[in-house]
Amino acid sequence: MNSVEVDTLVVGAGVIGTAIAEQLQSRGDRVLLVDRAEPGSGCSSGNAGHFATDAVLPLANPQMILSIPKMLMDPLGPLAIRWSYLPSMLPWLLRFARAALPANARASTRTLRELNRHSIASFDRLLARTGLQDLMVKRGALTLYQTEKGRRAHRATVTVLRDYGIEIEELDIGALRELEPALSESLVGGLYFPNTAHTVNPLRLLRELARVFRAGGGTFERAEVQRLTPQADGEVAVQLENSALNARRVIVAAGAWSKSLAAQLGYRVPLDTERGYHLMLPHPAIELKRPLVSFERSFVMTPMEEGLRLAGTVELAGLKAPPNYQRADILYRHAEAILPGLRRDDAQRWMGFRPSLPDSLPVIGRAPNRKNIYFAFGHQHLGLTQAAITAEIVGDLVEGRRPEVDIRPLAVDRF
Repeated sequence: MNSVEVDTLVVGAGVIGTAIAEQLQSRGDRVLLVDRAEPGSGCSSGNAGHFATDAVLPLANPQMILSIPKMLMDPLGPLAIRWSYLPSMLPWLLRFARAALPANARASTRTLRELNRHSIASFDRLLARTGLQDLMVKRGALTLYQTEKGRRAHRATVTVLRDYGIEIEELDIGALRELEPALSESLVGGLYFPNTAHTVNPLRLLRELARVFRAGGGTFERAEVQRLTPQADGEVAVQLENSALNARRVIVAAGAWSKSLAAQLGYRVPLDTERGYHLMLPHPAIELKRPLVSFERSFVMTPMEEGLRLAGTVELAGLKAPPNYQRADILYRHAEAILPGLRRDDAQRWMGFRPSLPDSLPVIGRAPNRKNIYFAFGHQHLGLTQAAITAEIVGDLVEGRRPEVDIRPLAVDRF
């Protein structure tokens, strides 16, 4: 591909990059999608499969700061840190603490709410255009309480969510078990979030989206982007592993690997990773219709085509440390307390990297002073939820139109 000219280069074939590539192609662009691995090989395939439109409260909030010391005492709890990584993580954690100040957390909540408010409608448009409607199921989601203490502790948060327009129905154990008969009778109640959805197969969703992109004339190349160099004429020189090209337009959507690419373009971004784990149960011996969230145990159970996925823990350890698969195994112990009779035969463990910024917001927008470079990364726990609306935002920006979402809080230079 020496000296090849391309119209638009999208770096990163996760759910964000692939959705952007398809969106731009559907608007008439000629797009090259590049990634070091095949579409769906990274975090986008291992997520909880939940279109979590209700998740508008940033991870950086005052309550989280107060609870961190207790959580970190448990190496298998919902949040853990590899102490050897702590020195590297300290600058990020200091920014995280600043983002958790009440006024900053409220500002992040408003922005997350605005993004998530468009999530389902934007995915409806994406799936209708690509013929993939069967991959999203709209049955809402349940949050479960095992104790009255847990329900009381969550009450203030529920009030805040309702204040931000999240529709929530309170259910007793009888109503919960009418929706999901597999639930334990020992639960004390829960919440129903009707305006959420889930995918029955995150990996198939991404691979099918990539297939539609290719079938429509898009090009995918498996290669590592080693360097991006803006040129005087406005184009970007792109160095791949074994070749080079020039791109008239570049979108950086490389997830956890976006930090170094942004730095090459002159933008320092405090991007780090939350390592997420899941345990896939191909023969769970129970049936669910919708995602379940355990309030006390802080994890998600999502029914999928290939079984039941248990997901949702956070580990701060960077990109290089080996996985601690005990964090996946512990999810089964949590789940069997809620789903009597659950089986783990042939269980499959997974770990991936969530690209995370300290204020819990992604970077979406055009690079300052670079009219042909765009960023779309750092979606943390909400990559799937926000993929389609992010793609529409980038499509509008490329066309010179104002997006329907105010993206000023998402600027790359906000830090």
